[in-house]
Amino acid sequence: MNKAYLFLLGCFCLLLAGCWDEVNIEERGFVIGVALDLAEEQSGDKPIITMTDQFVVPSGLGTPSEGGNNAETPYNNLSISGQSLFKITREMALIQGNPPFYEHLKLIVVSEELAREPEMFANSMDLLIRDPEMRRETKVIVSDQKAKELLEIESQIEPLPAMHIDRVNENMDKSGALIEPLRIGNLNEYMLEKNNYLIPRVVPSDGKMMFNGAGVFDGKTNQLVDVISGLEIVAVNLITGDLKGGYIEFESNDGEMVYEIKRAKSNIEMNIDETGKLNIDIEIDTEGNIAEVFSDNSLLSKEYFNELDKLISERMEKITSNIIKKAQEDIGMDFFGFREMMEERHYKEWLKAKDNWDEGENIFQNASINVTVDATVRATGTMDQTRD
Repeated sequence: MNKAYLFLLGCFCLLLAGCWDEVNIEERGFVIGVALDLAEEQSGDKPIITMTDQFVVPSGLGTPSEGGNNAETPYNNLSISGQSLFKITREMALIQGNPPFYEHLKLIVVSEELAREPEMFANSMDLLIRDPEMRRETKVIVSDQKAKELLEIESQIEPLPAMHIDRVNENMDKSGALIEPLRIGNLNEYMLEKNNYLIPRVVPSDGKMMFNGAGVFDGKTNQLVDVISGLEIVAVNLITGDLKGGYIEFESNDGEMVYEIKRAKSNIEMNIDETGKLNIDIEIDTEGNIAEVFSDNSLLSKEYFNELDKLISERMEKITSNIIKKAQEDIGMDFFGFREMMEERHYKEWLKAKDNWDEGENIFQNASINVTVDATVRATGTMDQTRD
């Protein structure tokens, strides 16, 4: 009986051990954003990377009672160059009082210059994917200029530049020119499956930043091969059925108009015929409103509505056909996810085609892809006419 009692007492003592790895919050160096660039000065055969960490300075954030008028900057950007990101993070601990802590990291910015270098992007992501402190929800974007410049762009609304970019990245329901934010967990899956992918692209200009299109990455090399514009992103979202909002500008006989998309869906059918040719039929259906009109005409006529439906459908067919042509002829890569759809829906045919999808026989590049759009105008706003 006494032995059993002592055994239970020993087990309970183990449960009272507490948090053996506890660190006081004041000793944490919270990193909210990371920027990766090629160093301005290179030497040797292995490229040198500049890593910039954006540390949060809690005392600079102020309190509601202070009205946000604290004169101290709420963040501190620290840049160090080297060939190993792991080594850089350890060097930061020697400079920054509190060592970097990445569990609350929101954003990773990679310069296009670095992403275009062979193997550089995959090597840079390796540490960030492996780090047990890293959350799978951390977002990844690319910048057409120095990535660290984005972590210096301040906003009147959000005191932390990384948080400002992170919030704008979530506005997909307001603009069809935004793609679904790429999280590092999804990036890891793309890299393992060797699927091509898109990463949101940000352009800094005159002290401000704006999302502008996306970078196209080769799933086999994880290298940036091209970029597409914001309008082309709208077309990609229409094709894939990922459009959650946004608008399309189109021309009518009465002038330019803006079609606000309220609902959009796509249906994709594909097959490989007996000759080995891939055939893809895409049907896109949208509903929306006339958000803006640059003319004096009334919009009450049903015949006029039908004409607008036709014009909008033609406009959407044009932009979607253009991005498909660019993917097949200019870029030579499938970044729409057709490859994954083929694997899910037609596995037997996929096994025969997978080694020749983007290379060899170039099944995707030689595919016959047809797009039809049925756009419907449901409303014109509170008035059919705003001026004579």
